[in-house]
Amino acid sequence: MPQITKISPQKRKDRYNIFVDEKFAFGVSVDTLVSQSLKVGQKLTEEEIAKIIKKEDFAKLFDSSLKLLSTRPRSEKEITDYLAKKIAKNQNIKFREAAQSIVIVKVMEKLKKLKYLNDLEFASWWAAARSKQAKGPRLIRAELIQKGISSEIIGKVLSSAVSQKELAKKAIEKKIKIWKNLSGNRLKRKVYTYLASRGFDWDTIKETFAFLEKRS
Repeated sequence: MPQITKISPQKRKDRYNIFVDEKFAFGVSVDTLVSQSLKVGQKLTEEEIAKIIKKEDFAKLFDSSLKLLSTRPRSEKEITDYLAKKIAKNQNIKFREAAQSIVIVKVMEKLKKLKYLNDLEFASWWAAARSKQAKGPRLIRAELIQKGISSEIIGKVLSSAVSQKELAKKAIEKKIKIWKNLSGNRLKRKVYTYLASRGFDWDTIKETFAFLEKRS
């Protein structure tokens, strides 16, 4: 059974941090601390922990998550990082401690249950939006990795995306009008550098430049 291993005061008056099994669990007011008779060594059931969390932090963090999700879709990592930052600030603890909070687990469970969070749907949305901006698969892959999306999901999403060749042609269309007076080698350098910076692989860049040469 989970056990309280540490209780430490916050800088905020009349607030305390509760650590369960050596990990930060939640913050409480002095009223909750007294009314629940919380003390080091005390064992709590999962139900008791859930009730305390619901009273103290859950509702506020859940509502904050919904507000963030209303601006655009988010990955699970984005939301967990957001919650950890808020908890760290509110409870005056380190991010790595806040990230272990049981509150985050509970909020994430409810968000997923209500279908506000789905990494596959998020990754599909992100890839489609970036493809419309003519961004290449390598760049999209890197961005999705940064957002905590698994390699399996990334593979599924990118395999169904628009072909690299079509995206590369789209990406270069406006630039070609600007570079129309450049000589062969100078134009080649511009095309190669620009497409590489947007996440296209070498073979795609090579084929795109060959296509442009034939068209000119």
